[in-house]
Amino acid sequence: MGESVLVVGDATTVKVHVHSDDPGRILSYATRRGALRDVVVENMQEQYEQFLAKRAPRQPATTVAQPLSDIATVVVVTGEGLQRVFESLGAGAIVQGGQTMNPSTEELMGAVSALSTDKVIVLPNNPNVILAAEQARQMVDKQVAVIPTKTIPQGISALLAFNYQSDLETNVDLMERAASQVQTIEVTNAVRSVQISGLKIDEGQFIGLLNGELIEAGNDLQRVTEILLQRIDIDRYEIITVYWGDSVTQEQADELAAWIAGYYPDKEVELVEGKQPHYQYIISVE
Repeated sequence: MGESVLVVGDATTVKVHVHSDDPGRILSYATRRGALRDVVVENMQEQYEQFLAKRAPRQPATTVAQPLSDIATVVVVTGEGLQRVFESLGAGAIVQGGQTMNPSTEELMGAVSALSTDKVIVLPNNPNVILAAEQARQMVDKQVAVIPTKTIPQGISALLAFNYQSDLETNVDLMERAASQVQTIEVTNAVRSVQISGLKIDEGQFIGLLNGELIEAGNDLQRVTEILLQRIDIDRYEIITVYWGDSVTQEQADELAAWIAGYYPDKEVELVEGKQPHYQYIISVE
């Protein structure tokens, strides 16, 4: 019925996010399956056009949107495509940052302070940003919680679990549990030659990390990524989302998606142009 379908929840209650030109069809289907609550229908194209119209020639370090409830979220992310993903999920403020460009405590404080709500949840999405987020939490005169997300997929899963009708404590619990259930693959380049975790790595080689742990290194981007996917107990999961970076071509991304679809025919595969720097691929397995 649509694209970018994501579902979180349990056997009794689920939250569904879907992109569709015909939301009425989806709502009609849902009413036949159970009781609806907290229905939100938004025009993403209109939102994006408004966002573009407000952008300065140089992208600001922080982008703030109107919060959708009395709890707002601050998200740390870099990459135009990834930023649009978080915006579509209702992020209150976007702080530019990530690998090699971690935001300062002051930038995070500014993002929290710029929001009109007194309750804020921060998603660092990088292990190097968690400390700065905790420092910002302690230094602002608001009720702030930090979900210690270490990867972009963890941050997306956490934001999907956010419930606009729940209180801060409940949302923190929901988001922490959602973030813990996603597997993250990251493929980047080695910045120096090193021998670590039993691997001899040459500067410039592709290296693959699974949930932050170095797993594979090699000269073939596709092969390194394939090996990482094969290290996951894939039977436990249903959706594989590939966010491809600014150094990857459409052809390379399509080739990887085709391999995944062929190797795991029973899994749903989604390809998203994240345009993130440094990482050729960030892959979410849920």
